[in-house]
Amino acid sequence: MLTGKTTTGFEFTIEDSALDNWELLEVLSDIDDGKTQKMGAAVKLLLGTEQANALKEHCRNDEGIVPASAMIAEISEIFAELRENKDVKN
Repeated sequence: MLTGKTTTGFEFTIEDSALDNWELLEVLSDIDDGKTQKMGAAVKLLLGTEQANALKEHCRNDEGIVPASAMIAEISEIFAELRENKDVKN
């Protein structure tokens, strides 16, 4: 299990089973192929529905909008933490 916190204060936990998930790899591959509309599915597969919704609420602005730029920044930090953690384990 990996726990972390983004620079904006979002705390997350990623289960090992989420990282060993073929469907997540398929979705990430689709995103790499330009199918960016699958980003939401990737977040749900990685964090689970409850944490994905919490992340959206964390990013929601005063106007009630969840800026895509804020979500992408948070997701990028989470993936950076995953990469860093993988490097430490290896």
